[in-house]
Amino acid sequence: MFIIVLVIIGISATWQFSKESIVVATNFEECVEEGNAVMESYPRQCTSKNGEHFTENTGNEFEKIDLIKINYPRPNQIIDSPLKITGEARGYWFFEASFPVFLTNWDGLIIAEGFATAKGDWMTEEFVPFEANLVFSLDPEMYSNNGTLIFKKDNPSGLPEHDDALEIPVIISSDKTSVLEQPVACTMDAKICPDGSAVGRIAPNCEFASCPSEGGSILPYNTGVKGTIILGPTCPVEKYPQDPKCADKPYKTSISVFRSSDTSNIFSTADSNEDGTFKISLSPGDYILDAVGGLTFPSCSQIAVNVKLGGYTESTISCDTGIR
Repeated sequence: MFIIVLVIIGISATWQFSKESIVVATNFEECVEEGNAVMESYPRQCTSKNGEHFTENTGNEFEKIDLIKINYPRPNQIIDSPLKITGEARGYWFFEASFPVFLTNWDGLIIAEGFATAKGDWMTEEFVPFEANLVFSLDPEMYSNNGTLIFKKDNPSGLPEHDDALEIPVIISSDKTSVLEQPVACTMDAKICPDGSAVGRIAPNCEFASCPSEGGSILPYNTGVKGTIILGPTCPVEKYPQDPKCADKPYKTSISVFRSSDTSNIFSTADSNEDGTFKISLSPGDYILDAVGGLTFPSCSQIAVNVKLGGYTESTISCDTGIR
C-alpha cells in the first residue's frame, strides 16, 4: 500500500512539473528564444511550436517611409552611448534645418533628447540627409532594456493636426542585452528591376535583393496584398432573396504566401483577423495565396495576385463550408 501511494505521488509530481515547465510564446522575441526558425523576411517572422505566427515589431516605419527614413540604427538594433543617428527626411519634416529626437526607456520615460540637423538645403520637398547624436545611460535596475527612438516632425505652428512622428523600437545596450541576433543595418537605396519594380539592400551583406523574377524576400516597401476571407454557404438551402442569417461569414485562419515562380516553398505567412480581414506586406511581383482550411472542410481556394508599386492589391479568398 505504501509503494502504491509513493507511485501515485511521483506521477502527480511529474505531471505537475511538466505542466508548469511548458512555456508558450506570446510574442516574436519569445518565439525566437524557443529556438524556432526565423523567416528572413522584413519584418522577420517566427512560427512557434504550437503553430502561432509572430511578426517582429518595427514601429511605424512602413507608414512613414515616404516621409522619413533611418539608415542607422535600424529597428530592433542594439544601441550604445554615444549614439550617432543617420537618415534622411523630407524638407518639410525640418524647421530651421532641424527637428527633435528622443530616446525613451521601457517605461516610456525620456532618457535622452537632442536635435537632428540637416546636412543639406532643407528648403525643399525632397529627402534631405540628417545626423543626430544622443548620449544616454540605462538604469541597471530597469526591468527591460527595450526602448524607442522617436523622430518628431518639427511643428512651429503648435497645431495638433500638423504633428507627426516616426517611432522605432531599439535595444539599449546593457548586461541584459537580448539574445536575439542583432539585425544588420543597411542603407535604404534601391535598384530598379527590368519589370520596373525596385528592390533594396538586405542582410547579412547589404547586397541588393533579387528582382521579383529572380526570387527574393519581402522588402520594406509600402506594397502588398490585403482583403477578406469569407466562409460560406452557412445554411443548407439558400433562398432568394437571401436570408441575412445565411450570409457568408468572416473566417479567421492562417495564410501561406508562395511566389508564382516557386509554389513548393512558402515565401511568407500571415493570419486573418476575427473579421476575416488580412494585410500582408510584399514586394512587387506575382504571388499565390493559400488560406488554411480543415482536413476536408472548410476548403479554401487558392488565388493568384499581382502586387504592383504604389499600394496594396485587394483580394477576396472564399472558403467552402461543405454545407449543402
